[in-house]
Amino acid sequence: MKDFTAQPRVVEFKINDDVFRGKPYLAAQTMIDFTLGVDKLGDDISAQQGFDIMSESLQLVLMPDSYKRFRDRMRDPAQPDAASDSTTQPPIELPQVNEIIEWIMEEYGMRPPTSSEDSSTGSSNPDVGTSSTVTVPAGV
Repeated sequence: MKDFTAQPRVVEFKINDDVFRGKPYLAAQTMIDFTLGVDKLGDDISAQQGFDIMSESLQLVLMPDSYKRFRDRMRDPAQPDAASDSTTQPPIELPQVNEIIEWIMEEYGMRPPTSSEDSSTGSSNPDVGTSSTVTVPAGV
């Protein structure tokens, strides 16, 4: 019998001293809503709409305490350090948010990971290369 029981995911990432945790399970509709939200970021939208979409999308996948800390650090540059209340953490910047959203999508299997630029896609000419049907003459 094939068992389709989902295993919990450990999706965690760190920014400075803060560790953020994703939800161990995501409902199918949540994954769809997250993907649709992220896809809207490519549309012609205002900066505020983009910020709101990013925030709403992250709220779908992050644990509530992690989401609150993340949102606060996106809005306020002087957040208390998670380890001690005496120091502050720098704000989370837009390029970081973009990288994190892409990474979260890969971790939850919502998009395949991007291929590395170092890998070859092979020749575009199918006649180049060795055929698997080439025979080697006897005695070689």
